Amino acid sequence: MNLISEERGKFKGIFTALLTPMHEDGSIDFESLSRLVEHQISMGITGFYVGGSTGEGFILTTEERQRVLESVVKTTNGRVTVIAHIGCISTMESVKLARHAEALRVDAVSAVVPFYYKVTMQEIREHYETIMTAVPLPMLVYHYPGATSVSLTMDFYTHMSRNSQCLGVKFTSMNLFEMQQIRALCGERFMIYNGHDEVYLSGAYAGADGAIGSTFNMMPEPFVQIHAHISTEERPDMGLLQSLQSKANEVVSHMVRFDVIAYEKYVLFLQGVLSSPKVRQPLKQLTEEERQQIHDYYRSSKLLHHHRIKV
Repeated sequence: MNLISEERGKFKGIFTALLTPMHEDGSIDFESLSRLVEHQISMGITGFYVGGSTGEGFILTTEERQRVLESVVKTTNGRVTVIAHIGCISTMESVKLARHAEALRVDAVSAVVPFYYKVTMQEIREHYETIMTAVPLPMLVYHYPGATSVSLTMDFYTHMSRNSQCLGVKFTSMNLFEMQQIRALCGERFMIYNGHDEVYLSGAYAGADGAIGSTFNMMPEPFVQIHAHISTEERPDMGLLQSLQSKANEVVSHMVRFDVIAYEKYVLFLQGVLSSPKVRQPLKQLTEEERQQIHDYYRSSKLLHHHRIKV
């Protein structure tokens, strides 16, 4: 597979690492999921990254991961780009999810680096190559050393960049020098997505083609605006760009005092998008005191409060 420039265009931009809404009993709330997808599309995002860390993918069953993806594909109905995260520790299970994603005609698949077991770069390459052999979809490597404790090498990236089916990497690391080196070594064909929202502006100038972010669920607009401005303006206004990133980072700095997924779900609950802020065990549920603190901040934050919608 060799993506032509027109096909590559749909992969550039702002992708929401989609949350998985849940009822109070912990079951998946598909009504809220559809509402969240529609809300995000109305905010101008490029597409969705479904079933990743933010989506609690690793604590959903295989069947639930499939049903969530089916719901998102049905709701989006081809209007935006959908990347399905199918990564598991098991290569066979990843292939199973990849084949299901292919049947749904998603635009690409992505897989986290195999973790827990200490495998070498060779086994990691073979893991991705096995998945790509099983399905013809573009593959996006998911690099998140803060969660997996796996650090990929430059040799790994250059090897993967030679495979025309490998779309690129979701780079969830603060090491922007490494991101720049990947861009320099792998060329423009190998796409890079910034994964830490708080450094998106810096990541864009380090070579990122776009971003896949968690906080886009509750505040997509500053990131959509940053990407649009950089993409369309011959001489981007750095003052404007820094202001947009700074406003988003004010929220991020408050959010990191709490559990991130629980925080985002509670904000979306306050915005009227989700029916419940429930997260699945073993993730931490917010206490009433924490909810009140977030509620008070929400009321004072123009960026978050601006997103309130009527449902």
